[in-house]
Amino acid sequence: MTGSYVLDANALIDFVEAGPGTRKVDQLLHAAALEQAAIFVSVMNLGEVFYWLWIKRSEERARQTLDGLSRLPIQIVPVDLPQAVKAAELKALHKLPYVDCIAAALALQHRATLVTADRDFEKLGRHFPVLWLSRR
Repeated sequence: MTGSYVLDANALIDFVEAGPGTRKVDQLLHAAALEQAAIFVSVMNLGEVFYWLWIKRSEERARQTLDGLSRLPIQIVPVDLPQAVKAAELKALHKLPYVDCIAAALALQHRATLVTADRDFEKLGRHFPVLWLSRR
């Protein structure tokens, strides 16, 4: 797999929970380790993963997982004003959760493929390519 990819929070959750999309995410990470692909995640989406793990598993598990994810070939991207505004535009037009719009705005900014299993992204039409993971 080559190109640029943005991981939505549910793609990371699926990966760390050994869900049905684990294999695809693992393939992307392998390609990134070989510098054949670039993988991005918004710090906001990473925060969403941390929150989900804390609530569903434990604070300790959330912190351990975040530490492990920080060692992977994933570029963690802070949210800047243009990205925040683009996310707000997407939310206003398509009624998606704001943090999902952050991932979509990052995909647009990097001309990247969004990696997700969240079918809410179908509301965005064809703004950018999507690599759909299997749903649980």
